[in-house]
Amino acid sequence: RGPRKDVDGNVVMSPDGMPFEDDFAFLQFYWNEEHYEIPSSEFTYKRTELTAEEVEDYDRLVAFVAAFPANLLEDSEGNHIL
Repeated sequence: RGPRKDVDGNVVMSPDGMPFEDDFAFLQFYWNEEHYEIPSSEFTYKRTELTAEEVEDYDRLVAFVAAFPANLLEDSEGNHIL
């Protein structure tokens, strides 16, 4: 999350003078050196930094993923590989 920035790195302001906020990091469809310079903290958040709605969404996602079977690998015939 954070203010939207233009190609020169300047914060983009709305007509009322407030910065536009983005809830995602802008990623291009190809990787270049700049992508590797972005710290992982740009993509991760502590639970205390999330809004109540984001915490609720995250908890639903955790419950959904927890329902998946614990199957890491299968062979070509669908047999579990330990």
